[in-house]
Amino acid sequence: MKKILLSAALVLTSIVTANAQAKEGSITYAMTIEGLPEEQAAMMKGMETKVYYKNGKSRAETSMAFGTTTVFTDEKGNSTTLTDMAGQKFFVKQNADDAKKEESKNADPKITYTNDKKTIAGYECKKAVVELKDESGTVNNTDVWYSEKIPYISSSGGGKAQFKGLKGAPLEFEMNQGPMKIKISATEVSMTAVPDSKFVISTEGFTEMKPEDLKKMRGGH
Repeated sequence: MKKILLSAALVLTSIVTANAQAKEGSITYAMTIEGLPEEQAAMMKGMETKVYYKNGKSRAETSMAFGTTTVFTDEKGNSTTLTDMAGQKFFVKQNADDAKKEESKNADPKITYTNDKKTIAGYECKKAVVELKDESGTVNNTDVWYSEKIPYISSSGGGKAQFKGLKGAPLEFEMNQGPMKIKISATEVSMTAVPDSKFVISTEGFTEMKPEDLKKMRGGH
């Protein structure tokens, strides 16, 4: 169960951090997950991520029943991930160069734009279909609704540039991960000034973990 929670949290933070590198403000996302046993699904209710961004820096904090995962990214693309999950507290650091090497292993996505439109969190969004191959060569398609009013600038912190090249910030999308179907939707977009204190990082009380160890926890290779 902890692996599912951690994996879902990092999927969301790695994606939304990538579009939070311009201007100043915040975006709040809600997550719903299908394909879990009823008891586990109940534990996932209320899962939310709030992304703060300012002057090239970002903070993406995901909260859930068992704890929080927070990803900080600085102006250069260096990232620090803090996880406090079910009593276990650890952090992972990744520099921009290593993140770019990780991202280079993945092919750029193929994006097909449509004329479909709908309003999300007060913003008119258009639909695109994003086709991306994973490390095994499997092709995954994601329907994403994006707003051209909010810039999308890909960072190097996510490792996988799921929406690289998208014409605007993703405000709603669905994706499959194993037996899970994850839907992520923006519930609030704010252009309010963000205090610098949001980007202060403290790892006190957390144990450092290597990026490869975190991958193992998520079920990766």
